[in-house]
Amino acid sequence: MVRTALLTVGRFPKALTLARALHRNGVRVIVADPLKRQLCSVSRAVAKNYQVAAPNTDIAAWEQDILDIIEREAVTDLIPASEEICHVANLAERVPPSVRYVGPSAQWIAQWHDKLLFVDHAIARGVTAPSVFTTADPETRALVRQTDCVLKPRRGCSGTEVSFIDRGSSPPAPSHEMLLQRKVSGTHLYTLSWVDKGEVKATASYRGSTHSGTVAVGFKSAPTPFSVKRWIDQFLADTDVTGFISFDFILDHGGIPWGIECNPRMSSGIHFIDETWLGAAVMGETTEPAPISAAGKRCQWSYSTLTEAYKHLFRFQLTDMLRCLRDLLTSRDAIWSWRDPLPFLLMTPLCWEFIWRSITQKITIGDASQCDIAWHWFEQSGRGRADAMERGEQREA
Repeated sequence: MVRTALLTVGRFPKALTLARALHRNGVRVIVADPLKRQLCSVSRAVAKNYQVAAPNTDIAAWEQDILDIIEREAVTDLIPASEEICHVANLAERVPPSVRYVGPSAQWIAQWHDKLLFVDHAIARGVTAPSVFTTADPETRALVRQTDCVLKPRRGCSGTEVSFIDRGSSPPAPSHEMLLQRKVSGTHLYTLSWVDKGEVKATASYRGSTHSGTVAVGFKSAPTPFSVKRWIDQFLADTDVTGFISFDFILDHGGIPWGIECNPRMSSGIHFIDETWLGAAVMGETTEPAPISAAGKRCQWSYSTLTEAYKHLFRFQLTDMLRCLRDLLTSRDAIWSWRDPLPFLLMTPLCWEFIWRSITQKITIGDASQCDIAWHWFEQSGRGRADAMERGEQREA
């Protein structure tokens, strides 16, 4: 029997890569996205696209849309592709028993997505993570007196609202939703792991080579140090999680990996995992070791890299412009495929909806692409919190 996978967002290159990998493995791929047109909507790897309600606008309507698609299309595998995983994890409790949910449980999502609780979990598992407190905690005064710090939201993404505070500065305004964390000096490393019942089957590591704001649009594959592999294994041991897990690390000058945050979902590291292996692994159909791109391999979103090059040119930042051009000329595009050319050729019009949102609402492209699906935007509205509490009370009743 042909299995049918439902991806609950299709607008990002990582979702397109996963759709192609599943399609290559003989899976029928369905995509549901609040955007009518997005990258996956013109891909040959996708059998059908549905436009659904935006979960951050009407969570009940979004949940019903997903449940209707599952029934109508006889979905066998429910796979979140980005920040909407927080909503999907809550919905997973209501899908038919025949449907396999691919991702961490709502309990793990809530703990790991919260950057304060993530550190608590890491320390409890005996792995390294820098000290962090809410800015309402009196400990923040001592921390900022002792060291440089990073100020960030508890549940943010894409680098939103992240800033740096020098040692000895005045403490930030008290808030239970903002964190102050000890700044670690060293080299950033990002990882994406495919995990099967708590066991790590593959890890791709990479660094950003070109950035749009705080979001990487160019990537360079990197080796995964043994210390990082051991850190991830220890963090996930006995969790029984199946799905994608991403981590942000800083390797200090002694080579010690410090876990900065966990994104319990797919990340751009997926572009460095062999598609044939990936499609089989996600379906639970391979035990072979994962082919990971060799260290130094580059990947990019060409349109975004070109935009950054123009931006640096107009600002007369020639060194940065040349770096962007190097990425543009030497990196493989994550979206381009001879077998599936339309997502690349139509990328700008397909992304126009959140480009326009970015322009009109004066927010970053990263925020514009996430604000209708990401959990922290949902929580910012009183309606979102009320809806979540009401659904929790219904499940307990």
